[in-house]
Amino acid sequence: MSKRWKKVMALGLAAVLCMLPACGKANTSGTAGTEVGGSAAAGENQGAGGNEGISEDSPYRDKGFDLSKHEDVVMYAIGDRPEDMDMVLEKLNGEYLEPWLNTTLDMKFLSWSDVQTKYSLLLAGGEKVDLMYTSSWCNYNSEAGKGAFKELTPEFLQTYLPYSYEIQAPESWDQVMISGKIFAIPKNYAVFNNYNMIAVRKDLMEKHGIGEINSWDTMKEALITLAEKETQNGIYANGQRGNAEFADHVWWQHIEAEPLASGFDFMYFTHGEEKLPDWDKDVFYKYTAPECLELYMEMAELAKKNVWSPNKINDTSDAQTNFESGKTASFIWNSTIVSAGENLEKAGIGTYEIFDVTPNTKAQRGSYADDTIAIPNASKIPERAALVLDCLKGFPEVNNLVVGGIEGVHYEMTDDGKRKLGEAADRYGWGNWAWGITGKDSPQLYSDDPRSSMMDEMCTAKEYTPVASGFTFDKKNVEAELAVITSIVQEYGASFNIGLFGDETEAKYQEFIGKLEEAGLSKVMEECRVQYEAFCERKGQE
Repeated sequence: MSKRWKKVMALGLAAVLCMLPACGKANTSGTAGTEVGGSAAAGENQGAGGNEGISEDSPYRDKGFDLSKHEDVVMYAIGDRPEDMDMVLEKLNGEYLEPWLNTTLDMKFLSWSDVQTKYSLLLAGGEKVDLMYTSSWCNYNSEAGKGAFKELTPEFLQTYLPYSYEIQAPESWDQVMISGKIFAIPKNYAVFNNYNMIAVRKDLMEKHGIGEINSWDTMKEALITLAEKETQNGIYANGQRGNAEFADHVWWQHIEAEPLASGFDFMYFTHGEEKLPDWDKDVFYKYTAPECLELYMEMAELAKKNVWSPNKINDTSDAQTNFESGKTASFIWNSTIVSAGENLEKAGIGTYEIFDVTPNTKAQRGSYADDTIAIPNASKIPERAALVLDCLKGFPEVNNLVVGGIEGVHYEMTDDGKRKLGEAADRYGWGNWAWGITGKDSPQLYSDDPRSSMMDEMCTAKEYTPVASGFTFDKKNVEAELAVITSIVQEYGASFNIGLFGDETEAKYQEFIGKLEEAGLSKVMEECRVQYEAFCERKGQE
């Protein structure tokens, strides 16, 4: 969206989202009978235009786009390239992108080990990049601040996303805004990825008479009991690497606090309400809150009780694999715990159960800014890149192909609209890389085990959408201070999370806080306050 639009333009977009005409929807041949909603305005904005280069059944005909010249769009994703990526691209290009848009898509992948060192270089180095995965946790704010990503105005979005724009969740645009501007197109499917529960070995609970786990304290008691009884058998009670799930999620769920801005450490007490929090009463910096010291004291106690390996600071093993292989008795995470438990049982090692440690805490879906696709400013064909993304997101059959592979090969559909793993599922796993593209109507995985949907059902039953979830923080005015603060957090954080400081935890914490203040934390918080108050003003609330 354009230069901040000011208040009037913001209201204008809201009106457009509500008033886009439902007419003009038609069943386009070549889209497997999918009813798609086009925007008449998009075609009008482009003028008459011809239909050279595209097929008779292209849903992009008569919309005024000049698609006469063939283009190759290069898209970068994060992670490992699926074994059958070329097979999927052949079908995608041959059946959809080439006939519909006179375009081919070339997928390239940046490995996890290269993200920190090569991501920025790729954008600045002159290589062809037309679409780029980015996220609140993967360089979105920093690269947008450097001018690496194209600003996406309301006019551009409505014009070049004629099908996907009008089905995009309205709140998603707020969540990707940086100082009132948009530099990436968010996913359209938000899940409860930041709400954590715990999977525990049920067979071991029964063996040692451990009762229901329904609070932080009962979880803590269960872990201590498992540590006392099973460590001697080579099974640690928990094996979360760095304990981030304790320190970043479950504890703050326990005290009903949420992040104020995705990707940063500003937090606020929710009181279980959706309304905007009061800055003076509710907002705080995560690491300087008294509750943070309380957490670190708890972690020191659990470490002393041998709940996890004393060598955990050097542990590079995978927490999920440890649970699945029986090396640990519990696993804290989001819905991933279900597949971990299933794998544990398939291996014949033990049984599992899922517990909500914070049953009275409301759950919100993760930020849409967690997975987005940007168009680099260096792209020579931003309009064509946007149209390709529109095609990938706007048509279910295309979306399923990109996200899950080829039906009948990588997945099978059931009569009730669920999906099952296909024979070649290991060569193209569903959703393994296309996080910023997955649609909200993506078919769910079939399972006859009620536990498979248990976590989602529990979260849905207490779902809420805080107004503050639309707040984003622009760090450009305090980038130097944040860089130093981040290095200090990295220096101390992991040790606090695993209780490494033991009886010296409180003294080390005061040392930690002192360094944060010296690094300019007050300036950062003041900048956050200014931006938050401007956000509240835009929302019409104080």
